[in-house]
Amino acid sequence: MHFSYYMPTKIHFGCGEFEKAPAYIGTVGKRVLIVTGKYAMKKYGFTKILVEGLTSLGIQSALFEGVSANPLASEVNQCVETFADWQPDVVVALGGGSAIDAGKGIVLGLSTREKVETYLLGQSPITHVDIPLIAIPTTAGTGSETNWAAILTDEYSGIKTSFRHKGLFPCMAIVDPQLTVSLLPGNTVETGFDVFAHAVETYISKSGVAPLIATHSLAAIRLVRQYLPQVLKNGQDITARNNMMYASMLMGFNLANSSTCLPHRLQYPIGVKTNSSHGSGLMALFKSWLDTTYEISEEKFNCIGEALSGNPCRNKEEFMLAYQQFTQSIHRNGSLADFSLGKEDIPYLASKVTGSLANDPAGGIPGIVEKIYNGACK
Repeated sequence: MHFSYYMPTKIHFGCGEFEKAPAYIGTVGKRVLIVTGKYAMKKYGFTKILVEGLTSLGIQSALFEGVSANPLASEVNQCVETFADWQPDVVVALGGGSAIDAGKGIVLGLSTREKVETYLLGQSPITHVDIPLIAIPTTAGTGSETNWAAILTDEYSGIKTSFRHKGLFPCMAIVDPQLTVSLLPGNTVETGFDVFAHAVETYISKSGVAPLIATHSLAAIRLVRQYLPQVLKNGQDITARNNMMYASMLMGFNLANSSTCLPHRLQYPIGVKTNSSHGSGLMALFKSWLDTTYEISEEKFNCIGEALSGNPCRNKEEFMLAYQQFTQSIHRNGSLADFSLGKEDIPYLASKVTGSLANDPAGGIPGIVEKIYNGACK
């Protein structure tokens, strides 16, 4: 057996770890730029708690609260321009995947003094990232706290895509499940489905060859199957919140060592065109992708079906039934109609799909993108 696996992020996981965040941050830097979204962190008091904790330890901080739910390249550039002369020695991203992805763009911009589009649109390779990033996730979804990718939207070209570099791995992740208790059911199910999608896609991906990836994927699918319905019934269920946060973090490990498949590539244009959440777009696409590609990876999909249902899965009918029962348990079964999109929008959406399709076993099939979009209209 031979494989490579890389994970440089130091992790502090558990309820109550957020209270220790100022002390953890102080071991990395004394001049801290905090990056958050526009509303939620202030609403729930998390930003205030963090700033006051840093101040009590004599650690200087500044705050950028300008990150959208679908983070924009222009927001990253605005932050870099504002704080370049202040010269932070560490950036702390507090929030969901949007804040953490923006934080990755910000440490890149502060390091290079270039606009982030240069790297997002592939005009130049990333050669160095000099400023460390600490991630404090407040959703159980993206796993961005333990991977090396950032996903941003260039609003001028209408393209949502990603860039990667080992310097974008957070040097530290402070993962406290208590921070997710305040999530509303809609946010919980959308981010939770992203965990499930990461597990399925990294397992199916042709780049997911390390045995640890398969182990983590199947473990995460079992955790989501059990605990996402529970946390939707009772958002205060801290055991369910713990397990969803753990599954999300595991999928960050997978994303650092494997890749997603067609659903993620196809969701990005939906998110840009409709300004909708990543998880809701994935839910609209996923059944069509599974139905279209099952035969290409039949053995792997059957393993997923068994993890999802707890019963042996031997054919497509049993697999699709397992998926249907899962979506029923979380009360979601979306389509493109949820976004007021139909067949007439498919040519535009397909024209905005970016990134390599080669890691999906079905990626080389002519017309596969349009076929999945078409199936998602039903």
